[in-house]
Amino acid sequence: MNRRLLLWIVAISATLMAAGLAGVDRPLAEWVRARDIEQAGAFAWGIVAFDTISGMGLWIWLAGCITLVAGCIGVACQRDARWPRALITAALVQFASLATMIVGKDHFGRLRPQQVLATGDWSHVWYAGGNSFPSGHSAFYCGLLLPLAAACPIRWLRALLVAIPLFVVLARIDLAKHFLSDVSSAALFVALYALLAATLVRRWLPWPEPVGR
Repeated sequence: MNRRLLLWIVAISATLMAAGLAGVDRPLAEWVRARDIEQAGAFAWGIVAFDTISGMGLWIWLAGCITLVAGCIGVACQRDARWPRALITAALVQFASLATMIVGKDHFGRLRPQQVLATGDWSHVWYAGGNSFPSGHSAFYCGLLLPLAAACPIRWLRALLVAIPLFVVLARIDLAKHFLSDVSSAALFVALYALLAATLVRRWLPWPEPVGR
């Protein structure tokens, strides 16, 4: 498990979340709308495609359940393989991330950018019955793919696994569904959960040493 990658994600997402909560959220949302780049077709269609492929629109827990079952079967059939442990880790992280996201949405009640921009009232954004903070899409895709990226030894595949959730978080901002702090907070607790899960899985499901070492 590439802990350095996860630590970088923790540092970057924590910085972006702090910046967003400190005041960047509003001007960024207003800038996106003012520049007429909101609701870009590539982002809109991209999100639809990813949600369809991942089954998120069908049941938010589906991808994680499939990943966990595949990982457990892999451990039973290929005890010396590393990939089943990566799948189990990713499933556990996604489950924890989705649960945290649900609790956060219910607790903070933050309005979405599109709701606030429509009214122009920035005085009552939190605890207003909304469900913007933290981002569900970010928790879903980061929770599943970032642990896999940290466990992947192939550089181009690791880059792809990071690029997909990055596209998603940018899309959610562009579509006025989330503020910067919404998406970065989700990435932050995903990376923290991934670090914890890697430690737990390493303890109870030791990772085989790479061939040749």
